[in-house]
Amino acid sequence: MTVAPRWFLAALSGALLALAFPGSGDQSWLAFAALAPLLVAVDGVDRRSAGILGLLSALIFWLATIPWVAQTMTQFGDVPWPLAGVVLLALAAYLALYTAAFCWLLARTAPRSSTAYVIVAASLWVALEFLRTYLFTGFPWNLLGYSQYRNLPLVQVAAVTGVYGVSFAVAAVNAGLAQLVHLEKGWKDRLGGLGAAAAVVGLAVGSGWLLSPAREEKPAIPVALVQGNIDQGVKWDPAYQETTLEVYRRLTLEAARRGARLIVWPETAVPFFLRADPRWRAVQDLARVTGAHLLVGAPDRSLGEPRNSAFLIGPDGQVRGRYDKRHLVPFGEYVPLRRVLFFVDVLAGGAIGAFAPGAETTTFATPAGRVAVVICYEAIFPAEVREFFRGGADVLVNITNDAWFGRSAAPVQHLAMAAFRAVENRAYLVRAANTGISAVVAPDGRIVQASGLFTREVLSGTVAPRAGTSPYTRYGDLFAWATVGLSVAAVWRPPFITRRKTVRSPKPTGFPGALSLGPGDRMRQPTRLEGDVTRIAHLSLDVPGVGTILFTRGFWVVVIVGIVPRIRQPVSQGKQSRSNAALDVLRRPYAHGEIKSEEFEARTGDSRDG
Repeated sequence: MTVAPRWFLAALSGALLALAFPGSGDQSWLAFAALAPLLVAVDGVDRRSAGILGLLSALIFWLATIPWVAQTMTQFGDVPWPLAGVVLLALAAYLALYTAAFCWLLARTAPRSSTAYVIVAASLWVALEFLRTYLFTGFPWNLLGYSQYRNLPLVQVAAVTGVYGVSFAVAAVNAGLAQLVHLEKGWKDRLGGLGAAAAVVGLAVGSGWLLSPAREEKPAIPVALVQGNIDQGVKWDPAYQETTLEVYRRLTLEAARRGARLIVWPETAVPFFLRADPRWRAVQDLARVTGAHLLVGAPDRSLGEPRNSAFLIGPDGQVRGRYDKRHLVPFGEYVPLRRVLFFVDVLAGGAIGAFAPGAETTTFATPAGRVAVVICYEAIFPAEVREFFRGGADVLVNITNDAWFGRSAAPVQHLAMAAFRAVENRAYLVRAANTGISAVVAPDGRIVQASGLFTREVLSGTVAPRAGTSPYTRYGDLFAWATVGLSVAAVWRPPFITRRKTVRSPKPTGFPGALSLGPGDRMRQPTRLEGDVTRIAHLSLDVPGVGTILFTRGFWVVVIVGIVPRIRQPVSQGKQSRSNAALDVLRRPYAHGEIKSEEFEARTGDSRDG
């Protein structure tokens, strides 16, 4: 394959993968084949070329799926378009490094059999997604598995493995398809790779249902989500705050008329520090009038520093609890290393917040059971959400303000990722968004109710406390760690284990690489050329002080080969040493095809005769 087709295949892969994701195509079926062109492109190239091809493919993918980053900066941060474009390109390039690393590592491991290739490729992909979840505070946006958020049979495995199991299955199918067109391999081997991918998908679909706890029917509780659709441009304007409160008052009364016992407002729906402003009494009175529990998002500074918080207000108007957002958005709610990056806030026109993170995984007692709240960005971190359920939560509430994203792919991408938290923990998800998309998600990932985007409405539904503990809630990211371990094992090659490369020259009639061991002979590892001589070996094990053990392909025979680099033995062994040394010299032209097998045998016979 020439260079041009490889570049084209890599670019095609990035474009197809973007079309598979929500908001930029939503053709989830494409995800099962989108990576295959990239895998074909990097097959047989050196590591550097593989990494560059991966970088190109991922750059196209990220620029196509997160352009809203630049839009947000220009619209709400007054950042000039050229600078916003540079920031977008820098972020896309950083995220593309993970795909580049994937291709580089895959080229390094180069598994021979198609079955091994499928497993190693899928493991490497998931291990790097897992790394992206945590490195530099983490940015697990658009993991491969999220493309399947509507594929209910497959996403059930998330209750066992988290979203990483879905990513593994999708990556495995891509690897199987890439091996299917590997014409240099036998058809049985190629079909074996595709069979391995099919087995992975089958196991994922089956385990998701079989290993999940049996659902017990519990009383359903009516809930309501109020979507105020407050324009971000006037949200914090003091002149508009009274209007904002009036909007939420009307929507809340409507929710109460529908019988809701838990009414949820979005993130920072209250546009002032809740308990530091006398107008918060209007919120207390609203709770008393409706007789419902109000869960409202509002900033708070009762501990000194401002925090992005959620408050539960009981039917008596009293605050029953407060949760402070723990995982803040870097360069959105705070500036990392502010003393070093002091200029960032200036460039953003002061639009970056200065919030302090919370420290506790708080849950609230409500009619729907113990409720956990995650605010905005926190919903995309599987392990952090799991902590709430380990602490006894029954229902998950996600409050967010996606007005920042405008009419882009981000709101639906955000919803798709949040929906996986319901499956992973087998619990209902209630999601209230300022401008949408608000939703009620069932424990199996079904989006039961969903609002429109940039609409003002009340979304009603019912939820029930979770009936059991899912394997993921109990064991966490065990599967993801397993892929990390497998990836390390595939990439790291112990010094005492080497694999021989198949030489495509005719196989000699004899086995000239086998030498007799003389007393006092010192062993060393075979060189690459010596390995070519012993090409009938499938796997070699270099044992210090013994020799090289060779396992042949066609029959189980172990041959111990000793190589003598220097002659250090008694005079009585000199003849044997000279014989071995002569063979060592003859090996090099034989390995290069400069002498024929018959001539080699004749010469080695003469040398043995002394």
